[in-house]
Amino acid sequence: MKKKAIYGRHSVEEYILKNGSNDITEVWVKDSFHGEATSTFLSNIPNKSIIKKKDIKDIDRILKGVNHQGIVIWSQSNSGKSQIKDFNEWKTALEEAEGPFLLLDRIQDPGNLGNILRTAECMGIQSVILTDRNSCGITDVVIKVSSGALNYLNLFQVANLSRVIEELKKKNYWIVATSDRGEDEWEDLPEPERIAIIMGNEGEGAKRLLLEESDFVVQIPMHGEISSLNVAVATGIVLDRIVNR
Repeated sequence: MKKKAIYGRHSVEEYILKNGSNDITEVWVKDSFHGEATSTFLSNIPNKSIIKKKDIKDIDRILKGVNHQGIVIWSQSNSGKSQIKDFNEWKTALEEAEGPFLLLDRIQDPGNLGNILRTAECMGIQSVILTDRNSCGITDVVIKVSSGALNYLNLFQVANLSRVIEELKKKNYWIVATSDRGEDEWEDLPEPERIAIIMGNEGEGAKRLLLEESDFVVQIPMHGEISSLNVAVATGIVLDRIVNR
């Protein structure tokens, strides 16, 4: 099985806290990393022989172009992908899951997806449904940027969000989407626990079909000269407006 790198202080700490260290084969720590910070990250790894001091240049060479912060763990499990469940598992989980749900339509930038997942977890979202086509999936960058959120979210991957919407409506959930042409009022939305929120692709937004299937289509109020928001920022605004009403 291919090894998976988890890097960055928050991601490493949350991974070890949630999963333990049984599947960790190696830990790389930059040779200038010492003191209390090191002991905090590594105290939960009983097998100290797998901890290797590395020159920062060697870590940079292996993990090109990422902000690893001088600490990397290598895991035998396919972390990220192994955390994603398929549609049939989601239908079963729906019986016990609690809303609001977050449905992501074709998010392609790993930085955006990582930030969305981090924000969703902070806002109390428990379940996120991703499309399996035209989506970046769970990459190393997503794991890093999400800062450990992956360890606390239920992630499901589906081929067709319309089927998810159909199942949610059967369970009496209301579907909420955002669009620059949305006309519904935020004040009219149901309680957060009965809502599923659709956030769409960076360039196109949510598909027209998904907008048509939504019970509410709202618009984020804009007051500046620029008329568009980054999807990760927009998700944060939408979740805040819904969860913290």
